[in-house]
Amino acid sequence: MQQGMLSSLLLSLSLITVPVTLSAMEMQESEVEQWLQDTHIQAKVSELLDYAFRDEIDTLKFSLDRLVYPQQEVVRYLLLQKVEQQNLILTPRMAIFVESQINITPSYQVLEHGDGYEFSVPAFNFQAIASRLIKRWKQDQSTLEFVLDAERHDLVLKDWLTGTSQQIQIREDLLIKELDSLSIDAISALTAQLTQADVTSWLPRSAVIVSLAQVSQEQAMYDLLWRIRADYNSRTELDRLASVGDAFSLQQLMNATVNPTLKPYAISLLARSHPLQPKVKQFLIARMELSEDATLVARELAKQGHQSWLEELVSSNQQVKAHQINSVLR
Repeated sequence: MQQGMLSSLLLSLSLITVPVTLSAMEMQESEVEQWLQDTHIQAKVSELLDYAFRDEIDTLKFSLDRLVYPQQEVVRYLLLQKVEQQNLILTPRMAIFVESQINITPSYQVLEHGDGYEFSVPAFNFQAIASRLIKRWKQDQSTLEFVLDAERHDLVLKDWLTGTSQQIQIREDLLIKELDSLSIDAISALTAQLTQADVTSWLPRSAVIVSLAQVSQEQAMYDLLWRIRADYNSRTELDRLASVGDAFSLQQLMNATVNPTLKPYAISLLARSHPLQPKVKQFLIARMELSEDATLVARELAKQGHQSWLEELVSSNQQVKAHQINSVLR
């Protein structure tokens, strides 16, 4: 009897100190659910989560490794799940711990049935959670590095936005997403790299230029936007400016007409405003004094219900192209 008890004790100690290396074992879904709801398991997860919050990672690892299987695997899964759900900011030590979980092979599988087939999946898929957490952590690190470099004026856009198409896409998306978090000084330093230097050989994609223009509200950035090739992003910005409708936004709509591709749409948006602002009227009148623009402007104004103003203009202003305007009014 004593020999049997000793054997049991040695077996328990081996489970505590030696990682399980057996091949994956099957577990029923009902059993998986029981383990996940177990109150003792939940208490242990809370204890380890507290260690994680205090960044006591050595204590966390020691407590986790002491657990026997399958308790250890269940706790490992639930702990990482809690870290993900609570958006715990990973310290460097915690990040190393989480990344190490990716290399641990799950010991328990459940059999899932599909349409005429069946397959095994991890009962407690802590690897997938760990992978997501590390991906998020790396993104957070990239964001922090971007913000710090921008605030220190150390971010050189031409160098930073160089690499593979995927790398450039990721960094441009990061810049667009985080612009609002930067100080005015940092934003000015970034826009200066595009507006105060010769960038004819390199420019970021239009979405970046639009975002910098929006956030900075700098005339020079909008001037750059209207000079580059028009696309969906620049047209969308015209729509946004028209919806804002303040003096600055209306001025940008007028300035956008320097771009031949954007000119018809910008004039159409200006013509839609009711009532027409004095500055907008002056601009449209000046356009109707030009043979190449008179018909376009008159047509858009007539379409938006400004016929009476056009008729008044033809009779009172000898500078406008009356013949072209009248051809629209007939």
